[in-house]
Amino acid sequence: MPARTLPLPLLLALLTALSPLAIDMYLPAMEAMAGDLETSIHLVELSVSTYLLGFALGQLSGGPLSDRYGRRPLIIIGLIIFALSSAALIVTTSLSTLLALRFIQAVGGGLATVNSSAIVRDRFQGADVAKTLSLVSMIMMVAPLVAPMLGALTLSFAGWRTIFIMLSVYAALVLIILVWQLEESHPAHKRQQRLPVRDYLRVIKHVRARRFILAQALASTGMFVFITASPYLYLDYFEQSAERFPWLFGANVLMMMSMNRLNMLLLRRFDSRHILRAGLALQLSSAVLLVQLFITHPQDASLSLVLPLMMLFVGSLGLISANATATILHYFRDISATATALTGVTVFCSGAVFGLIWAQLHNGTPLPMMLVMLSSAALANMALYRVPPEQPHAETESET
Repeated sequence: MPARTLPLPLLLALLTALSPLAIDMYLPAMEAMAGDLETSIHLVELSVSTYLLGFALGQLSGGPLSDRYGRRPLIIIGLIIFALSSAALIVTTSLSTLLALRFIQAVGGGLATVNSSAIVRDRFQGADVAKTLSLVSMIMMVAPLVAPMLGALTLSFAGWRTIFIMLSVYAALVLIILVWQLEESHPAHKRQQRLPVRDYLRVIKHVRARRFILAQALASTGMFVFITASPYLYLDYFEQSAERFPWLFGANVLMMMSMNRLNMLLLRRFDSRHILRAGLALQLSSAVLLVQLFITHPQDASLSLVLPLMMLFVGSLGLISANATATILHYFRDISATATALTGVTVFCSGAVFGLIWAQLHNGTPLPMMLVMLSSAALANMALYRVPPEQPHAETESET
């Protein structure tokens, strides 16, 4: 294989960007899709939760397979599934077909992207894991920043089906680049031959890791609820145009990129767990202010007030995700993909479930959305209540 010339963080960012593109790129097109498929935008929004569930299944099955057979085979298989299902979405004519193909597309995405954090853990140790994950995340954030803009532009010139053509082409290009550039990071002599159930039980039984997995999942849940509800919030409630939507959505992404950069600087002086707790506190504080605004002064809840608070809520994940992932992977170097998979499954299942809860509570105002976001942020902070702040003594420690 030729020597790698592209930086590893860039390669992993290209891979990790798959799902942000698949979710964010078609958000501006939901109204058009609802009209074309003769259904409501509320039902089309269910395709986000469907994608999250499929992505979780892909990660759940892909993690142990990656630890057993290597990273590259799973990446290749996942990207092929994603590309083919994206192409099939071009001809969908019903909501049920849309949901089914989005589920398959997400399974492929989960199989491929579950390897990203595992590859970082294969190649780095200690604080370098959190720093590299933050760098990957910061580069990858370009995808959700430009995805709604590309989606809106594509919608205005070529229709919503072309969005899925672009996703299929992107997956094919990433496949070619990674086959050419990405070396196997998990050699045969390090691969696990145990039953996947045993590895998953090992992760689940680890008390400290379990708490950090829950904290990351619940913190991310609020962001997924925001993503699911953002077309309603900006297009319907605040009556913004589809052309302006990408800029409003992108403001949150810019804040997250800034927080990722801040995290890289803070890691030079502070422990990743302390930064993680600060991020969780910031998320909870912004959620409290949003709920208070819509309960006590709903008539004053203008876009100019809601947008900055939403930016803080979503942006706080720049201080949360990389540090939580690095802490979790510290315990499981030999089964890093399995640990990543379980974390991802918990994250995306939690996001899907809370998204469905919001859909059931939706009453034509943003308050149910804000309450669900507050609940997830509060539970995330509770998950780390009284967890010892010191670093773990052994990577393979198994606490029960």
